[in-house]
Amino acid sequence: MKKVSLALALAIAVSAGSYVFAQEKKEGVQEKPAAAAQESASKDSAPKSSLTVSDSALATAIADRQPEGKATEFSKDIEKIYYWTKIEGAKEPTTVKHVWYSGTTAIGEVSLNVTTPSFRTWSSKTLYPGLSEMSVEVVDADGNVLKKETFTIK
Repeated sequence: MKKVSLALALAIAVSAGSYVFAQEKKEGVQEKPAAAAQESASKDSAPKSSLTVSDSALATAIADRQPEGKATEFSKDIEKIYYWTKIEGAKEPTTVKHVWYSGTTAIGEVSLNVTTPSFRTWSSKTLYPGLSEMSVEVVDADGNVLKKETFTIK
């Protein structure tokens, strides 16, 4: 009798478990594939960065740790563009990256140390013929994009 009761209890538990995890397909509602749902949930629950970009500028030069010649459109005659950022919120030394893009193709990545809670830093990109629509992202050590700037070369 104990074997029958145990088997019956197990069957009920398994079927109850299946019922709890079963999803009802509603008419007219398109379901996300399981992988997409998991990816979406992990993005929503991912810890946000403690770092922020409180100020930034694309420029033709850096002088006294400040950007000069700020713009979002640059002449093709310019040899180098600088991306200056002020990073806030570091609780301990960390790094950020400036990732430079031509269109959607990454063409450069510079790792920068952030050593204090309010830190100014910059990187540069030497320009070459053929570049036009560009962008640069600030990415923290966990891969979170903190800021993105777009600019053009004409």
